[in-house]
Amino acid sequence: QQGIAQRRRLLVEALIRCGGSPTAHPRAAMASGRRDWLGSACTLAGVAAGSFLLGSWSAGLRRARAGEGGTAAGAASLKLGFATTDADPSAAATFSSCAAGAATAARRAAANGAADEAGGASVEELLSFLSQLPPKPIGARGAKPQDTHSTAKAVLLCASGKGGVGKSTVSVNLAYTLADFGLEVGLLDLDVYGPSLPELICLPSVQVMQNAAGRIVPLDYGGVALMSWGYIQPGEASTIRAPILAQIVSQLLTGVEWGNLDVLVVDSPPGTGDVLLSLSQTLTIDGAVLVTTCNNISFADVLKGVQLFEKVEIPPMLVVANMATFSCKQCGHSHELFTDSACAKLPKFLESQGIGLVRMPLDPLLSKTPDRPIPPVVRAYPFVRNPDNEGRPSWAAFNELARRVLQQLLAPSSGRSGGSSDRVTLKLRAGGALEVRLRGGELRALAPCELRATCRCAHCIDDMTGEVKIDKVRIRADVGLRATGVEPRGNYAVSVSFSDGHCSLVALRALERLAGGESASVGPAAARSTAGAW
Repeated sequence: QQGIAQRRRLLVEALIRCGGSPTAHPRAAMASGRRDWLGSACTLAGVAAGSFLLGSWSAGLRRARAGEGGTAAGAASLKLGFATTDADPSAAATFSSCAAGAATAARRAAANGAADEAGGASVEELLSFLSQLPPKPIGARGAKPQDTHSTAKAVLLCASGKGGVGKSTVSVNLAYTLADFGLEVGLLDLDVYGPSLPELICLPSVQVMQNAAGRIVPLDYGGVALMSWGYIQPGEASTIRAPILAQIVSQLLTGVEWGNLDVLVVDSPPGTGDVLLSLSQTLTIDGAVLVTTCNNISFADVLKGVQLFEKVEIPPMLVVANMATFSCKQCGHSHELFTDSACAKLPKFLESQGIGLVRMPLDPLLSKTPDRPIPPVVRAYPFVRNPDNEGRPSWAAFNELARRVLQQLLAPSSGRSGGSSDRVTLKLRAGGALEVRLRGGELRALAPCELRATCRCAHCIDDMTGEVKIDKVRIRADVGLRATGVEPRGNYAVSVSFSDGHCSLVALRALERLAGGESASVGPAAARSTAGAW
């Protein structure tokens, strides 16, 4: 605060020196001494440079205080032309950021007004509940606790069954709305082939940095930590095959040093492809927000998305019906933009599934993207940061969306993991024995040799023909086989290591069936029908 006050005082003094008295003519001022003008210009340049460096240092210090060891950000081992530095690199990759207390207060007041009408908890109560949640590590599986570089109290997924429905726009504005509530928020764009974050959050041409630990440094704009493949390889078409894509996604998920976050928002690519499966295997997702439009094609994709989330045990919390209505300035009424049967089917389907619905109105200003970088202190973009947009229907809709997201993340019935009575868990006991805790808390012993014999990985069963490559009879007879490690993999599977060196990835649903006495068939047809469960 002292530095801000000092640079303001210097700026005022420089302006007075440049302008002289209010009635002085510029030529008279120049005739009185050119040195004063040169000194004033140098003073202005120094104030401008000092403002940028002070703001960048403040942003880096804020991120550093959020980390354990004083590091503000991290880097991954993608050898793709990163700049490496031993110092805190966030100052070189950020704009000056400014805490907007007035905007936060206005946003909370608007959200609290909506909460009072709906009879829900206030934003302050929700933030208090969120602060009590234990942080979860964000990093590679199997990492030691002392090696954890990033944590988040909640991980939120924004997904869509098809492209062009406004998913990235909703993700960005939702992240900044949560940040305006006072939360530490990170935003990760996982779309490698068509990243949208660099277009929505326009940053200057800076090189993504690595720190000394080899982890990616997230960029900072307006108090939100950002990372996207589009910032790493700006303006380049991604002609990447699937194996390389999997490595890039894995490093973006585990190799970015976010620090200590409250919420990490992950913007996944459209569809139900490998990236979404890799995400569910790597991170524990607390909930998903599906973005769609009210037409039959998008409604079909919502059904597929809900089915996929049920398979990987990611709880779908809310569905955003984007561009649902349009408010006319002339008559003041809201008009429906889609009139097909999906408008009636979507609410009924979501109600039957226990999923909430948020209707987002169409707003021409919401689709505006910056054509050049603008310092975040101006609060020009994204849409929800611009104070000129306060009071618009879309601005109020994002407040409601953020409040309901917090409610769903904290609700006991939201399907969040962590309870021992509502999900299947596998425990490693003394001597290498395994014990399964079923839904409801019932415990059942599971022989390691039986679990090893039913493995369906590529080393045990041919993916093309379904041919069994292992001797199941011999493995089941090996009473000396022991489990050496059990590691959770996302929300829906566990990785089990055995004393013979093999490692099996087992879905929790398949584990539940196996512990209940239902032995999986080994024929080709059975291998194809249960491939999604293993």
